[in-house]
Amino acid sequence: MIAFLASVYSSAQSTSTELPLISGGAGLTLFSGDVGHSNHSGGSFRSAYRFGVEQRFGNYFGAEIFANYGTLSKNERSVTLNRNFESPILFVGANGVFYFNNDMIMPRNSIFAPFITAGFGFMTFDPHGDLKDVNGNKYFYWSDGSIHDVDQNSPIAQFSPILQRDYKYETKLTDSTNNYARHTFGIPIGIGARFNFGNHLGVDVRANYFLTFTDYIDNVKEGGNDSWWWMGCSVYYKLGKVDKEKNEGIDIKAMLNEDYDGDGVVDGSDECQGTPKGVKVDHKGCPLDDDNDGVPDYLDKEPNTKHGAIVDGNGVTIDYDKIAEQARKDSLNEAQRDSFAAHPSQQTLSQGNNEVHTDKTGADCIPEEFRAADVNKDCVITADEINTVIDNFFDGIGDWTADRINRLIDYFFDQ
Repeated sequence: MIAFLASVYSSAQSTSTELPLISGGAGLTLFSGDVGHSNHSGGSFRSAYRFGVEQRFGNYFGAEIFANYGTLSKNERSVTLNRNFESPILFVGANGVFYFNNDMIMPRNSIFAPFITAGFGFMTFDPHGDLKDVNGNKYFYWSDGSIHDVDQNSPIAQFSPILQRDYKYETKLTDSTNNYARHTFGIPIGIGARFNFGNHLGVDVRANYFLTFTDYIDNVKEGGNDSWWWMGCSVYYKLGKVDKEKNEGIDIKAMLNEDYDGDGVVDGSDECQGTPKGVKVDHKGCPLDDDNDGVPDYLDKEPNTKHGAIVDGNGVTIDYDKIAEQARKDSLNEAQRDSFAAHPSQQTLSQGNNEVHTDKTGADCIPEEFRAADVNKDCVITADEINTVIDNFFDGIGDWTADRINRLIDYFFDQ
């Protein structure tokens, strides 16, 4: 049991900040076994009590140690079978608990809080039967359904009075062929709901099913282990002064003066949370923007933008004439590229050569893979130079490939 609780504790999300609760309640048991399996004469419910101590770990899981103490009973009457038993029981076990009020399925502070349980435990039992009346006369069940103190085939049967069961289970039941143990292990599985009436007090209702590892609770072994139900209600009390302890741990003043991004403006007044360290801010906690272009100074690549100018994400004024010119060139290059793809010829290349720019300078003015094509080193690839490269390719001169020549042609149109 200790190992079970340790495993539940280790699987919890975090160390609980909650206090444990104790509970006690009462309910009814219902036996399921061999006696009364095919027919029963009622009177199967018996009272039982439950006591427990429960600790919650985090939002989802908890563990409890509990005990059920009470009685199990079953009666059956038929022409061929007239059996009964009653047994005191004590079940002591440990459960893992899963809570549905975990802030994912339901709010943690819900007044109505369902849960499920499963665990392991140890049980004792001692079946007794009501086999005699109050005067010690043994019951004989006759075929007409009556009870007498002699067998119906006895010579004095006609003089036998009718008896009534007294429902006093006075005779200890045993098995003549097996001196079975009167204890066993069991697996309890349960479902319930808790109704919270405040921080400390509440009520829970639950139903628990106990599957045991024995078939002798009713002193009859006919196949299949015995089981039983407990259904009841418990009152619980959570220990400690929960609210006071929680409030004592909160520094209200520190919360009001908290400055998460360290910009000198407290979080309650900071309209720009997460300002980078060292960035100057205004009284609202937002980075300074001296030219009022909408881009803060620490990101602005054009600090003195003219008032009213439209800027890009870097704070640089947008020149719409240049954008239009570039768009025209891009459109023309795209059209020339498509034309060459449809009609690859010297004439198409020559048409594209009319838009070549000649304002590039420096050793890196042309990508390295195309520099060999720039024969006159003027930083411009011309149609004639492309023709030379193509001739060299077919003559096996140089290391040009078809893919590289295609990229060179694309570069020609993009100049």
